[in-house]
Amino acid sequence: MNDCIFCKIINGEIPSFKVYEDENCVAFLDVMPRSKGMCLVVPKKHYVFFDEDFNTSSKLFDAALIVGEKLKKSLEPLTVFFSAIQSQVPHFHVRVYPVYKDQIPLGENQPIETNEGELRELSEKIKGVDVGWKPEAKVVEVI
Repeated sequence: MNDCIFCKIINGEIPSFKVYEDENCVAFLDVMPRSKGMCLVVPKKHYVFFDEDFNTSSKLFDAALIVGEKLKKSLEPLTVFFSAIQSQVPHFHVRVYPVYKDQIPLGENQPIETNEGELRELSEKIKGVDVGWKPEAKVVEVI
């Protein structure tokens, strides 16, 4: 999709601060985060709704769990929230929000200020964490 900002990020046309990538998905820091370290996990294949491609969507959720663990280990938030609600970008994705003391990073919060240097440093810190888990589940039976 030519005008999709996520497709442009995936194709390297727009710079990003990646924290995770595999053959199906890429995860990068949100440049207008609701909390420090907020990430977007995006399938490399363009589609809008999770049920357009169940196989890729299931792998995307695995990737989101890995990103959540990376955030927990690197930034030590109280917890991590996951959100898969549709946004103004018509490309399916999961938001991963680290939650810190006295903060709920939902829609009512304003984006926090950040800069390129901080995002670069943060992405390197998160990328460097090994969670010791890689999804390997296979479908045994479709019911």
